[in-house]
Amino acid sequence: MKVQYPLQASPELSAIKEALKPFGGRCAKVVDGTLEFQIKDDQQNAAYEALKQKGFVR
Repeated sequence: MKVQYPLQASPELSAIKEALKPFGGRCAKVVDGTLEFQIKDDQQNAAYEALKQKGFVR
């Protein structure tokens, strides 16, 4: 599943990719201030919460 979240700031993409690894997130990229990546449906909420806690997304 492809998801998109608005970015909080301009963090390093490598830091985001590292945060997504435990959840199986892949193909992360930034498009017009939005973080876009692929993840399995059952991991989507956990990955979003982890990214939000780290301050990457709103």
